[in-house]
Amino acid sequence: MKNLLRSFLLLIFGTITMAEDVDLFEASNRVVFEFNQALDENFFEPIARTYKESIPKTMQNRVSDFSSNLNDIYTLGNEILQFKLFDSVSTFGRILVNSTIGLVGLFDVASDIGLEKTNEDFGQTMAVWGVSSGPYVVLPVLGPSTMRDSTGTYVDITENIDVTKELNTTEEVALLLAQAVDTRVKLLPVTVLLKNSDDVYIATRSSYLQKRQFDIFDGNPPIENDDF
Repeated sequence: MKNLLRSFLLLIFGTITMAEDVDLFEASNRVVFEFNQALDENFFEPIARTYKESIPKTMQNRVSDFSSNLNDIYTLGNEILQFKLFDSVSTFGRILVNSTIGLVGLFDVASDIGLEKTNEDFGQTMAVWGVSSGPYVVLPVLGPSTMRDSTGTYVDITENIDVTKELNTTEEVALLLAQAVDTRVKLLPVTVLLKNSDDVYIATRSSYLQKRQFDIFDGNPPIENDDF
């Protein structure tokens, strides 16, 4: 109940912060973007490449599958909030199968038996509830977002803390780092494409907003939508 109340308060905040200009804060966004780029090029990307080249693929898959199983927990909650009953039943089945037969999510058995993975976050949930995206923003370390998705990210992080609260500090940090590295490895191909663009900032912004539109409309975005 406490988390649901917090979510509704953040929904109100997200509604208040709506704006028509897609990149109202471009000047400050570019400053944060440059900071993130430097941090990524000197820290995150080298670690991701070393991980990909040095760690056996089998072990990488276990980390990826475990992270995916945790993500299914957050997805389930958001599917329920979006009244996607069929998807929520399928996701619940994935969690049940992968958490038992899949050894606490280390193996994605659910996909092998036809339980398709979906991804829903609180930013998508707010979009379904009718909250406008608001202006584009770049968050320190976390990267591209919007005012709505920033609020959603806060809720998602809070829920993540609630799910992993049984872990001690060392285990929680290790899990967070493993998830971060796994995510960064998956983004390596995108990094190459973006670096070849004339303006990496604009290319990143465009890619993010298009992907979010794709995600929110479950792969069938309208031809025109002034919100994005």
